[in-house]
Amino acid sequence: MKIISAIGHPLLMATYLSFILLLKAPELFAIPIHAAWYFLLAIFLTTCLIPAFIIFSFRLFSKVSSLELIDREERPIPFLFIFIWYGVACFLFVDRLQLGAPFSTIIVSITILIGLLLITTRWFKISIHSTAIWSGAGIFSALTITYGVVMPEIIFGSILLAGLTSTSRLYLGYHQPKEVWSGTILGFCFCFLAIYFLG
Repeated sequence: MKIISAIGHPLLMATYLSFILLLKAPELFAIPIHAAWYFLLAIFLTTCLIPAFIIFSFRLFSKVSSLELIDREERPIPFLFIFIWYGVACFLFVDRLQLGAPFSTIIVSITILIGLLLITTRWFKISIHSTAIWSGAGIFSALTITYGVVMPEIIFGSILLAGLTSTSRLYLGYHQPKEVWSGTILGFCFCFLAIYFLG
């Protein structure tokens, strides 16, 4: 179960999304094909490695007791730093690189979702894993409806992985069912609606 939880880690979601969409629907990105790997590397660096370094730094200086950020009261400050960094990344990808409406909407909606999690986690320990993984399923579903991208196997796979990841969080004892369900509903509905109406 720990392996499943690691595979479905929230910081990997933007990289997964970008990789799958570049394979299945490269027309959604305003980038030349030869630059795709550089783009993926930039996504991985800005949305995964640097946020992971932020969390590691907090753990290194004993500001948090675990890299998993299990304690709800330890979450707000690391989340704030990550939210700010995602805002910077969002500005770089959307404003400077001008990658096109679908991707811009995706990265903006993910950044806003992190802001919502930052606010929510002050009072309620919502499952970040469930929110992140189900947001991916919501994005794929909305893209299918909005842009006519045919990818039934991706939608099925994302829902299966989302279900397994959410289950792993319960099995490992990190969350209660209401925390997982809250993340599931928030992640899927928010990103689905953002892509459907704004994409």
